[in-house]
Amino acid sequence: MSEKSKLDVMLTILENPIRRKIIRRLSQQPSYPLEIAKEIGAGQQLVVAHLAMMERAGVVKSRMETSPVGPKRRIYFLTQSAYLTVTFGPHLYDEKYITFETITDKLSKDAIAFLGRIDEIKYKNPHNSLEPLADLISDINKKMASIEDEKAVLLYLRNLAMKQVSEALETEKITQEERRILHFILDEQIKDVDEISQTLNFRESQVRKILEKIKKEHPNLGLC
Repeated sequence: MSEKSKLDVMLTILENPIRRKIIRRLSQQPSYPLEIAKEIGAGQQLVVAHLAMMERAGVVKSRMETSPVGPKRRIYFLTQSAYLTVTFGPHLYDEKYITFETITDKLSKDAIAFLGRIDEIKYKNPHNSLEPLADLISDINKKMASIEDEKAVLLYLRNLAMKQVSEALETEKITQEERRILHFILDEQIKDVDEISQTLNFRESQVRKILEKIKKEHPNLGLC
């Protein structure tokens, strides 16, 4: 499944507030439908239906476990860890879906330092770890807040730049198709003919012809 398809699946799942509550509850620890239903204030059959849908999507899995008070029961647990964002507005659209399994080769110096602290707590202080872990989580939260603030500013600045792109394109004596392709190239930083064709629903031959014209009129855009 492509990253785009995974994002679509997750957005479908997360659009429902009950499913978001279930995921939040399962993020703490595995649980069974009756317990989840009581804790989130929803009917058990409704919770079962949502869990079944999420299991089909591969977001949760289940297994049978022995109950201390009766027959075996089905317990559910999360199987995915991911980060997703959707940012939109006039002159701005961005979506990302990143699974944690793909980020180990993208660690910054700060992330490596945090990882070192986790290892140190795990191996040097395993029996008295709550306080150092609380301090570590607090420091990580502060760093994430700082990054989010900076990202918000950068998105605002990018939005201003794309607004100027739109205004500049309005002054160009070009067709609507040429304008859309130029806007797409500048906004997405994508110059591949196939991807432009598929995203904008243009014929490949049409895209190639327009790109050739753009190369002649704007040689510094780096269209190879």
